[in-house]
Amino acid sequence: MTILYTLVIAAFFGWVMDRLRVPGGMMIGAVIGACSFNILSGGAQMPAEAKIAAQIVAGAFIGSGIKREDIKQMKAILKAAAIVISCLFAVNLTAAVLIRATGPVDFLTALFASAPGGLSDIPIIAADMGADASQVLALQFVRFVMGIAIFPSLIARFTPRQGEEEGPEASKKQAAGGSLSNTLLTLAVAAAFGLAGRASPVPGGTMAFATIGAIIFKLLYPKAWLGRPVRKGAQLLSGAYVGAGIGLAQLVQLKHLALPVVMLLLSYSVGAVLIATLLQRLHIFGRREAFLAATPAGASDMALISADLGVYNVKLVLLQVMRLIAVILLFPSIFWMLAK
Repeated sequence: MTILYTLVIAAFFGWVMDRLRVPGGMMIGAVIGACSFNILSGGAQMPAEAKIAAQIVAGAFIGSGIKREDIKQMKAILKAAAIVISCLFAVNLTAAVLIRATGPVDFLTALFASAPGGLSDIPIIAADMGADASQVLALQFVRFVMGIAIFPSLIARFTPRQGEEEGPEASKKQAAGGSLSNTLLTLAVAAAFGLAGRASPVPGGTMAFATIGAIIFKLLYPKAWLGRPVRKGAQLLSGAYVGAGIGLAQLVQLKHLALPVVMLLLSYSVGAVLIATLLQRLHIFGRREAFLAATPAGASDMALISADLGVYNVKLVLLQVMRLIAVILLFPSIFWMLAK
């Protein structure tokens, strides 16, 4: 019953934020609702399967929007990914140095606390490598809120919507009958691949494999698609899962990390502007897409939120998947060497 209560409260807050047309409102509201319930009752709970389901849906959403002609753009993704991952590492390192200099945080913990990875993945890896998991979780929560709440709203307000950014949903809404069966088929294929990816040793395998499976299915079966309700449901599950993991202890922890929080926000704000400007000048992305590419939220979160901003770009969403894999696979080893 606790899981049901958490989900219902998260859904209510998510519905309110979505009705207010906040970008990523369903996810943001779900985080607020589940977190509030956890603080007041201490009993909010969501199973790990909720996050897995959200990652599978995010992968299915990415893959089902790819057409045969989009495959030609794959080479361009490697260049964009190399630029974004390198720049985010520089921002990560800068933020870690500032956090270490302004708060009671050791350097290894500071590196993990400012890593541009997933909120559910980074604290676990950090604990395994000897960092302070509670400090990592507290600061990662700040980065997460910054990535899904602050940045998307600012992007929606201050960047113009471009015609080519209109995603596939408009055409999907006009799809012929049988959309429910196509949705179920797409989800089934993505789930099979996603679960295989989760069982594999590949970091971030759930979402990466789900995306690959959905792409293959889309190329073989062009009617594959996912509707808006499915994407909103994934936002709800992801937000509820994150919110249920944040309690009073993490918020109290932030009281002692005031200056490190400021340094983290400042580093990623300046970094996002510089990275987005570079991507525009290199003509890799338009203005709105460039800022979304530079946003330090999780890959699955950005894949689900970018559609709320009217953006669906194959290079952008696949870049986010590559960033997720790189951060989980490469960054921890580099952090260990830097700290030691």
